[in-house]
Amino acid sequence: MAIDPATPRREGVVIVLQRGQRFLIGQRAAHKPAAGYWTQVSGKIEPGETQEQTVVREAMEELGCLVRPLRKLQELPSANGKFLLHYWRAEIVEGEPAICDDEIEELRWLTVAELQALSPVFQEDVELFERLLREEG
Repeated sequence: MAIDPATPRREGVVIVLQRGQRFLIGQRAAHKPAAGYWTQVSGKIEPGETQEQTVVREAMEELGCLVRPLRKLQELPSANGKFLLHYWRAEIVEGEPAICDDEIEELRWLTVAELQALSPVFQEDVELFERLLREEG
């Protein structure tokens, strides 16, 4: 799909949560964009909100836990080209992730190999997780 650079895109965040060799992955609900895909929690940046504020808000809304944004990892266009996605590593500071709204069907802490065994997944997610694990040595 060709992306028209003149068309303004909305912006969103993708929240990367990790425990050891596992990453928090949710399966998108049937009524949401990218329905059925296994991916990280994400959400739109609201007007006047920083990326970091969006990370905190989306984690609370979708997972019911308080997170601290640590660092921006990358930015990529969404698969449909409608969003510019800002990927943020975050850490949980309070609570345990749980499904708190209708955007996620299931949550799992998965290794890269376990994620690759699921379908559908975004290859960008697999590549990012592999890179993060390599950086940790």
